[in-house]
Amino acid sequence: MLVDLLALTLLRVQFAAAAGVLLVLALRVPVRRLVGPEAVYKLWRLAPIAALVSIFPSLSEALKAGAAAQPPERLLAVAMLTVWVVGVVGLAGLIALAERAFRARARAGLEGPAVMGVFCPRLVIPHDFAKRFDAAERELVLAHERAHMRRGDPRGNLIITACQVLGWLNPFVHLGAAIARLDQEIACDADVVALTPKARKRYAETLMKAHACTAASPLACAFGRHPLVARVRVLAGPGPVAAEGLTVTIAALTAVTILAVWTLTPRGLDVPPFRVPGGEARVFVDGVTPPPLSRHVEALAQ
Repeated sequence: MLVDLLALTLLRVQFAAAAGVLLVLALRVPVRRLVGPEAVYKLWRLAPIAALVSIFPSLSEALKAGAAAQPPERLLAVAMLTVWVVGVVGLAGLIALAERAFRARARAGLEGPAVMGVFCPRLVIPHDFAKRFDAAERELVLAHERAHMRRGDPRGNLIITACQVLGWLNPFVHLGAAIARLDQEIACDADVVALTPKARKRYAETLMKAHACTAASPLACAFGRHPLVARVRVLAGPGPVAAEGLTVTIAALTAVTILAVWTLTPRGLDVPPFRVPGGEARVFVDGVTPPPLSRHVEALAQ
């Protein structure tokens, strides 16, 4: 019974996560125009929120379905959970190996500029940093990476990566993770440009120069890792809005998402009750109780 419950819950969470990703993809462009890049990055919280909320409305119905499952269905549930666990462990292992290789290259001066580390983030600078960028460009790059640390983006990358691991079989989760990382960089770009509004052109040129500097770690915040066209286009747009508007927008969208998930999640079917007291079958349909079956039999005998 527990295996069936876990399998049904896994399916429910994956569908809800996909729906959350599609919702954010539909909202990100208008929200960026109305509220700003930071709101779009925070908007990605709706996907894991939708996945978590989807567990609760029909938990009792899922438990009933698991209790009534037949052995073949139970074998299918066991197989599905086994494949999912193997995938989670395998992808987590690959990410750990990639992070280990990235840290080794960083110690050799072959990675960066980037921010490495989740709980104790630190700046990673390549050995040719001074040759590749001039003084003004170096200051912009360092301001970008300091903004990542100030905003707590390394912890956000850890959450995004964990969602990818748990939803490794869901293509919408990987799509959402990639675009969420892009929106993170766009929001960070907007923060830096807001502090130095006269350096927009120089900042865009620095982005183009740093585009070849890629980081192989999914947890690192790299300056030139993400698509240039989208980032430069946002740099030419308006600046961020006030924090009050951002908070109200995210709170309202979060409340709507939770309400929609609770409303649209299937809650099971209501089966009309059947009762057979002493040989007389009574079927209750829409609150109407028909006469006993024996009365119909007596009427036919007359």
